[in-house]
Amino acid sequence: MLDEQSFLVLNALHLKKMTSAENLAEIAALPVDQVRTVVSAAEQQEWLLNMEGELILQEEGVAQVLGYYREAYFALSQREEFSRWHDRFEPINSQFIKFVTEWQQTEGDAEVQERVIGTVEKLMKLIGEISRLVPRYASYIRRFERGVTKVDEGNNDFVCNPMVESLHNIWFEFHEDFLAVLGRPRDS
Repeated sequence: MLDEQSFLVLNALHLKKMTSAENLAEIAALPVDQVRTVVSAAEQQEWLLNMEGELILQEEGVAQVLGYYREAYFALSQREEFSRWHDRFEPINSQFIKFVTEWQQTEGDAEVQERVIGTVEKLMKLIGEISRLVPRYASYIRRFERGVTKVDEGNNDFVCNPMVESLHNIWFEFHEDFLAVLGRPRDS
């Protein structure tokens, strides 16, 4: 099984799909030198592909990440409070999807944007509760805070542009991460 540091790096890549070692360091909250060491070892194992600095997790790398989830989080996934937390998350998730869609359709309406941010703030509070069980989830709060700040500064790309660390991208990654902890596929 992967060690925790390797999991943090490879899981960030798994959720991001394609990114650089520098971005992985930011996401995993690890020094870039440590991330490069993990990336180098994973590349030697053929768990990831390095395309001139842009990294992509390969099938065996994905298997390693998912294996870590199964081993490290199985007992947690069986806890009733974790399942109850998921039940609280789902209505907020539906609201977020609705508001982002509305935001796109209205080409960035300010009132709709405030609803998007309000929904993100609700999720940050929920993540704060669950991060006592999964401490690494605190990094999602930090990432959301940065995204909200960017939106508040007038940079609307940080609502849902797939090319930046947008609120939508972070939400999507968190949701996929949470479902993996629960042992459920994304489409469930």
